[in-house]
Order: sequence, then structure tokens, then C-alpha cells
Amino acid sequence: MGARRVALVTGGGTGLGRATAKALAEAGFAVAIAGRRADVCRETASRLRDEVPGSTVHAYEADVADPDAVERLVAAVVGHLGGLDVLVAAAGIYEPVPFLEMTAEAWDRTMDVVLRGAMLCSLAAARHMRDHGGGRIILVSSVSGAMSEPDSAHYNAAKAGIISLARSMAVDIGRYGITANAVVPGWMRTPMTEEYIAQATPEELRRFNVLGRPADPAEVAGLIRYLATGASTYLTGAAVFIDGGHTAALAMP
Repeated sequence: MGARRVALVTGGGTGLGRATAKALAEAGFAVAIAGRRADVCRETASRLRDEVPGSTVHAYEADVADPDAVERLVAAVVGHLGGLDVLVAAAGIYEPVPFLEMTAEAWDRTMDVVLRGAMLCSLAAARHMRDHGGGRIILVSSVSGAMSEPDSAHYNAAKAGIISLARSMAVDIGRYGITANAVVPGWMRTPMTEEYIAQATPEELRRFNVLGRPADPAEVAGLIRYLATGASTYLTGAAVFIDGGHTAALAMP
């Protein structure tokens, strides 16, 4: 790895992706944020450069479900920033649909962004890392991948697949010095959840987890920062839950 490590964060324009990009910039990484909305990514990159003095943050437009676009993205990041040491696959989509109303289109849209996108980005990143001394791959899953959420069979299945993908990759690419892990957050305050959280009663908020509140994205980004650094060199093939104790309790107190 070079003097300044390089991290690519997909879904980096908003929510957890943005918080992760900031945490990694603060840790000294040169950060590439990527997403389909180029204007959002550019605005986020500009703001992060202001918020983290001396940081290197660049924005890239890419559809993570498109193999050619992903290959171009990784090539651009390597060309502009000099390498790729860490991938954080945080691109996501959440569109609830009751199972009996599910369509193939709705299923495919979620699978494409969440699971296919993570696989394609991981594949392109891992091939570069294999040839350049190793790296870190961090996939963002959800407690919905371990405990099914109503009206979200497609999302639940995709997030469960993320955990399995991380473990499978760890087995296949560990020999090249590449670690692969899944981060498994519970409820967070993000653009995808803010409407529900704003309408929830205090009692409903207390039922999110044993801490009684949703996470701030920065709290989850702190875990991702740990997984991206040299402190986590022996951790691979893990699904690391950071859910405020949500999965620890049969029922919330």
C-alpha cells in the first residue's frame, strides 16, 4: 500500500456512505465516493473537503449494477488516486413491497443495487488488490439480513446474501492478503429511514433496540474505519453486528 491509502465508497453521497467517506478522510485516506447521482456525489465531495482540511475526496458517477461501469470506475480511481486499498460497498435501495404484491422488476431492482452491485465492485477491487499486495473489502449488510423485516423479502434476501458474499470472498481471496467482512447495522438515521423515524412515537423509537434509539451513521462509520485500517489485519470472513443490541433481545424491554 502507498504512503496515502485509497478508499472507494459506493453509495458515498448520502447516509452511511457519506459518514464513512468522512471517517476515512479523517483517518488520512484519499477517498473516492461513487453513486448514480453525480450531482449529489460532487456536492458531498466538496463539502467533505471543507469539513476535513487537507483531505483528498473525489466524486465519480457509476451504476454499480453495470459491470462495464464498475470496471471503468475502479480504473478511474486507480488512475486518479494511484491505487485502491479499501472498498466499502454501501450502495443501497429500500422499496418495501408485501410479498404477495412482489414483481420480478421490484425483486431485480433491489438485487441489482444491493447484491449484484456489491459483487461486481468487490470483484473489480479484489482483482486490483490481488496484484498490488492486498487490501480490505467491507460490505454493508443489515439486521434485515438476519431477522426478516415485513414487506421486504427482496431486501432481506439481498442483505442476507451480502453476509454470505463477504464470507465466501474471505475464503477465496485471503491467500492474496485481502480481508472481506460484512458490517451489519440496525436502524440508522439516514435519508431512507428519516420519514419513518420522524413519524415514530417515543415508545416506537424505544423498541428499535435495547438502547432505545436509532444509530447515527457516524457510529457505524467508526466500525467501518476500524475494519479499513491496520488494526483489523486478522479479522476476515466476519459479519460484525452494530445494532444497538437489536439482535440480542427476544423482545425489547
